[in-house]
Amino acid sequence: MTHESTASTTDRHRKRFPRWLKLSAIIIAVLVVLVLAPLALLLYPTLKPYPKAPPIETAVSQLDRNRQDLAHLRHFPDFERSFTPEAKAAFTLALGEIEQRAGELDRAGLAMATAKAVALADNGHTNVVGLVGGRSFNAVPIRLGWFSDGLFVVSTAEDQSHLLGRQILGANGKTTDEMVEALRPYVGGPANLAKELAPNFLISPELLHAAGLGQTGASSTYDMRLADGSVAPVLLTATPAGQGAQNTNFWPARDLSPVAQTGDTAQWRHVLDGVALPDYLARPESNYWHAYPEPGLLYVQINRVRDQAPTGLSQYLSDALDEAAAKPIRNAIVDLRFNSGGNYTLSSDFAQRLPELLPPTGRLFILTSGNTFSAAISTAAWLKYYGGARVTIVGETVGDRMQFWGEGNRAVLPNSKLAIRYTTGFHDWENGCGLAQLRTCFLLNYIYDVPAGSLEPNVKVKPTFADYRSGKDPAISAVMEILAAARTPG
Repeated sequence: MTHESTASTTDRHRKRFPRWLKLSAIIIAVLVVLVLAPLALLLYPTLKPYPKAPPIETAVSQLDRNRQDLAHLRHFPDFERSFTPEAKAAFTLALGEIEQRAGELDRAGLAMATAKAVALADNGHTNVVGLVGGRSFNAVPIRLGWFSDGLFVVSTAEDQSHLLGRQILGANGKTTDEMVEALRPYVGGPANLAKELAPNFLISPELLHAAGLGQTGASSTYDMRLADGSVAPVLLTATPAGQGAQNTNFWPARDLSPVAQTGDTAQWRHVLDGVALPDYLARPESNYWHAYPEPGLLYVQINRVRDQAPTGLSQYLSDALDEAAAKPIRNAIVDLRFNSGGNYTLSSDFAQRLPELLPPTGRLFILTSGNTFSAAISTAAWLKYYGGARVTIVGETVGDRMQFWGEGNRAVLPNSKLAIRYTTGFHDWENGCGLAQLRTCFLLNYIYDVPAGSLEPNVKVKPTFADYRSGKDPAISAVMEILAAARTPG
């Protein structure tokens, strides 16, 4: 009797177990359909990888090599999400035209033709990267910098040091403004970004020649204002590229500092040699650092939103704020003028916490320039949003729009090794991402983004060449004047 009862109970458990298992499977399947499947649908366009280039066939001619590269580029519209239907059609048409003359294009010609096609996206992050004279393409022995009064020579090879400080008025028969306008179609995004990057092209005869802006790829002629005020043409011959193919952008503003850097310009002469450097030019290779220009005033320069040994960015900024809170600080300056971006999550806590440390009457100054880009724009947006009315933006317009496409990755063409940045996640730092943009906005933005409004400077400042050459920083001077006025009674 007991045995039969036990057996009956076991049979009932066995019957119930499959039902339980079946119910669990149904619940899991429903969760997958209702949650995971939509999530995967949202994430896939952001995370799907660009296809690997097929094994390179033996290419005995430039035509064959370029055709292989262009065949790989054919995938680009399937991954670049910033393309409007009209821009995608224009890109496909442009690519067909490049293919028709593929046999005529050397590497520089392919690079510039591809850059012009890719820039049809009109998105600051969607560009051919590494189009830089002196690195992946040839260059004349000068380096250039923009100032409020024009374009000037800031660095030269030793044998051209007599050209230091000369103003560039034009090149190869065109004025500087005409050159910048002619180069505009090769850089996607706003006009000031194209101008910011223009020196990369202007120093490279082969890139200018490929764009139809020079008669030869071996040299360029520059109209320069000489020491006596006269204007004369100066012919400069290019030297070969100092480095191989590049897969990241180089920002010409880096050349404004004479502090030793890697690359072919390490031993050159600089217009600021022997000049006491202002703080903003003193530590370009430090991703981040801070100081106290006067009691109660914190200055933080973030040159890249990236970790750097020995202390990661988030931890460094947290430690700096702990230190500042103990002083305590009354006002703060965050200098993002040389910050071209990185991982925006690394600066989010800092940007929220810093305004909390300031008293109600404290001021927060954000310094920006055309080199302020990508994650630096995100950082500025947070600081403005959390700082509210206490924030004053000083400097120049940032290097991208407040709505832009980012994230994504790079496609590398198999023969030329040109790297093309494609983007997959939308950012809106003016209004914030809404539910209507769920299929386009970068998903982390629903955690991190803020409706910051405009980042246009409240106080527009760009140094003259004379300011720069004498070691002055007009942006910091403007901040100090504002703070002094606030301390003046009445």
